[in-house]
Amino acid sequence: MLQFGAHQRFSFAFIVLMLWIIPVDFAFAILRDPIVLHHADVLSGSESPTGPIRQLRGNVSLSQGNVLVKCDYALWNMNGNSVEMSGNVIVKQGTMTLAMPSGSYDGITRLARGRGGVKVMDRGRTVQALYGDYSTETYVARFFGNVSVEDDSTMIYADSAHYDRESRRSLAFGRVILLGKKNPAIIEGAFAESIPAEGLTRITGKPILFLIDSTMVLDSTKSSVQSKNGGSKTGIIAKDSFIIKQRRAYDTMTIVADTLETMPSEGNAYVAKHNVEINRASMAASCSMARFKPDNDTLRLEGKPMIWVDSTMMNADSISLIMKKRSLRRIDALGSAFTLTKDDTVRPNRAQQLSGRTISVIINNDTISSIIAIGQAKSLYFLLSERGVPEGAAKNSCDTIVVRFDKGDPESIVWIGGVLGQVHPEHEVFGREQTYDLPGRPEDRMKPRKRKRQFTYK
Repeated sequence: MLQFGAHQRFSFAFIVLMLWIIPVDFAFAILRDPIVLHHADVLSGSESPTGPIRQLRGNVSLSQGNVLVKCDYALWNMNGNSVEMSGNVIVKQGTMTLAMPSGSYDGITRLARGRGGVKVMDRGRTVQALYGDYSTETYVARFFGNVSVEDDSTMIYADSAHYDRESRRSLAFGRVILLGKKNPAIIEGAFAESIPAEGLTRITGKPILFLIDSTMVLDSTKSSVQSKNGGSKTGIIAKDSFIIKQRRAYDTMTIVADTLETMPSEGNAYVAKHNVEINRASMAASCSMARFKPDNDTLRLEGKPMIWVDSTMMNADSISLIMKKRSLRRIDALGSAFTLTKDDTVRPNRAQQLSGRTISVIINNDTISSIIAIGQAKSLYFLLSERGVPEGAAKNSCDTIVVRFDKGDPESIVWIGGVLGQVHPEHEVFGREQTYDLPGRPEDRMKPRKRKRQFTYK
């Protein structure tokens, strides 16, 4: 049986008594770094049920380990190892600075809380919010209310956000708005994740990208000047003159997807993934993945891409769009390319068709000027007389087909190299138009519609 001497029994009883008398939180604080006072212009103290309280005024400076706290006024609970602060509050740890009008620091939980406007600055990133807290132990900061996250390339607004100093990852929740600093792009969504290690920001929750473009257009106005002919009161001559003015016209390209990613490290590229829909001016498109580079005005569509320009629908294995000053100039469809043009509004079941290994569409002033199909090119054209009477259909195959347009309508067609063709009279074609379709004709899809802004931020 274990025996205790008188001295051992006294020591054990003393330890038990002290643990009973000393508050649990203070006993726990003893095991950790206490908050240390370095300076205050005025120091006063009082006793409370929880232990000694110190009031610190003027140029207050405290620390705990590698955490430095400065403020104008502090109420220091020594036993609780905590501080209530106000007036130009600054909490610093390493490269991180947390500024706020008022807040608190708990030396036991290592948690700093701010209210009335919180600002965190760390290695080129600034986060601001109405409220926030920061753990000096886990290096994770949380923000609530009118949150903004800013770095050298983007500005993010959200309802709430988290920031991990160790990985530099930031998460934004709620009504998320992302603004690009290097181009006029706006992205809206429900969740944004910034991953510096991968050089991207990912936005989910039905995100929409808005890219605002502007071009100069000419406006002409007609004015009339009247003058009398000699001395006659009835002889009046009217002269018309035209005034030509330039004005800036704005258009917005919208991209909708399940996920949008911004990549500042790759020329400010945008990548849209899954259920992608694009709309701009007379052009619309859908695909599984799109990659847009504003710096060189290129847009690449992959994953069953389809594009609509004027009355022409186009698909291929992949489609690249080349723009100049945001104006669409050329479309290159690569692999099993197919175009379908519905230019007969009276007979919508008749569609002009063109296929080939590659098809290029040349565009001027947002209107198709020519289409070139190369490699096993095939065409189907439904014929009309000058009076608009249907006259059957013509099917041809060759190496290259060139179609020229006038004001958006097919004007001429040229077949080059190994031309084979058939003409089918109207009595054979009528009512059987679909049987003449070229192989690989795509199924009709709903043309994407342009979206409007969801959120506003003040």
